[in-house]
Amino acid sequence: MKNFEKGDILIGQKRAFDEAYHPIVYVSGSEEAPLAVVLTHSTGFPCNMKLLNIYDGKENKAQYFVAHLIEKMAEWGHYEKNGELYKEDLDLIESNINGLGHMTWSEYEEYAKGKKCPDHKNTYAREGLK
Repeated sequence: MKNFEKGDILIGQKRAFDEAYHPIVYVSGSEEAPLAVVLTHSTGFPCNMKLLNIYDGKENKAQYFVAHLIEKMAEWGHYEKNGELYKEDLDLIESNINGLGHMTWSEYEEYAKGKKCPDHKNTYAREGLK
């Protein structure tokens, strides 16, 4: 048993783009199919918010998180811990996903269709500001 903790950065075994391509931050749920936020370098979605720190260890590019709790699929695992967030980034994530519920990635794509998200209308949210 791995016993992931909130804020652990995880990598899924199946890394195809339509599977566990991006690292995730464990928030809750089972270790086989965690509820998590997705880490990315992209600002291509309206809910991508900038983290305060960099976690990729290679490119030193700004990192963002998708500010929605996403259900990851068990068939994309097993998931392995690859690091952990600093407290200030975990606090930032929690303050931005609090009360939003969770959805699958395909549900999120439909929800944020046309690069609009009902929960994150403020463009300043991309920089981690409320």
